[in-house]
Amino acid sequence: MTWFISAFIIASAIFMFAPKSLATSNTNMANQPKGQGILLLLPLLAFILILISILIGNASTQAVVAISFALTGCSVAVSQLHRFILPCAGLTAISLIAMLIQAI
Repeated sequence: MTWFISAFIIASAIFMFAPKSLATSNTNMANQPKGQGILLLLPLLAFILILISILIGNASTQAVVAISFALTGCSVAVSQLHRFILPCAGLTAISLIAMLIQAI
C-alpha cells in the first residue's frame, strides 16, 4: 500500500511542477527551463533511498520494480533523458512480470 501512496505523491509533484506546455520546437531544445532539475530531484532521491536499502541487504523483486519506476521517473523528468524512457519502461515491465511469476 505504501508503494501506491508514494507513487501518487511523486506523480502529484511531477504534475504540479511540470511545464504547462509540453510542445516545443527543435530550436528551443537548447533553452530548457531550469525547473527540470527540480523534477529530477524527487525520482532521483527515491532511487538513492531504494539503492541504499538494497545495499544494506533488503534485496527483493519489489526493490527492482521500485528502482525501475524511479529510473522511468528520472527519464521522464528531463527532456535530455527522454531517449531512455522506453528502455526504463521495458525494465519496469520485465521486473513486474518477474514479480508476478514469482508470486505464482
